[in-house]
Amino acid sequence: MLTVPLGALIVGAASQNNIAIPLLLHTLSVAFFMAGWNALNDLLDINADRINHPTRPLASGAISERAAKKFSLFCFSLSTIMLAGIVYHTEQTIGHLEWLDSVLIWGIALILMSAYEFDGIPFKPCLKKTGLFGNLSVSGLIAVVIVFGAAAVGHGTELFPWTVAICAMMIGTAREIIKDVEDMEGDSERHTLPMKIGSEKARMVAWICTLLAFISMGMPFALDLLPLAYIVFLTPALIYLTMVKAPIVKGEDTKASKFLKRALLYGLLGFTTTGLIPIIY
Repeated sequence: MLTVPLGALIVGAASQNNIAIPLLLHTLSVAFFMAGWNALNDLLDINADRINHPTRPLASGAISERAAKKFSLFCFSLSTIMLAGIVYHTEQTIGHLEWLDSVLIWGIALILMSAYEFDGIPFKPCLKKTGLFGNLSVSGLIAVVIVFGAAAVGHGTELFPWTVAICAMMIGTAREIIKDVEDMEGDSERHTLPMKIGSEKARMVAWICTLLAFISMGMPFALDLLPLAYIVFLTPALIYLTMVKAPIVKGEDTKASKFLKRALLYGLLGFTTTGLIPIIY
């Protein structure tokens, strides 16, 4: 949910006027979408969670499957209503199909979610059972939220938020692979990357994704989208990305996952800071 206003701030929304309503609608649409998807994911993964995460609400029986299904449908319905509100408000205030990028990004997220969770829509098996493609799809689904935030303030088609999204996607993919290594025992119904190539090789793939994240974090500076001096704001994130290698090599998956999570957090905060200060040339 917080990624939406961060995505807007990254592209300089702090200096724009009349953005409160579209930003609120975009934020609520994402919040309900992600809530509905997480409930759906827990429903479909309930058997694996009974082994890997037995204390989770559904796996432990604290929440019934029927209640979770209703909650998921309710949230997806509200997300769609918020999207309709985005279209109506934008058409009334700006016009000229300025809402189109938001609708397209929402549609991409829906396709990725469906391809990840359901067999035959459009892939069989679904992407979460296919290893690396599943990791890429779920991290990509989260990364497009950044661009959705930029779209809320009219910058969804610009290159800068997409470069930030690519960086977030690479960090997310590395973390998803590490989490799959941790969950190998209970993933009997999924053909995850560690189950296909082994935990050691999977960790190396995660490290390659981390390197790609490190490189992509510098893309806005290499493409002159940001002044080079602003790289100081990304220093904490870059440091955490370099620190990931040691726990990966040692097989300390929980520690590696924690470092990747912090790299993503500090990376988003760093890019947000660049959008809050005047650009100096």
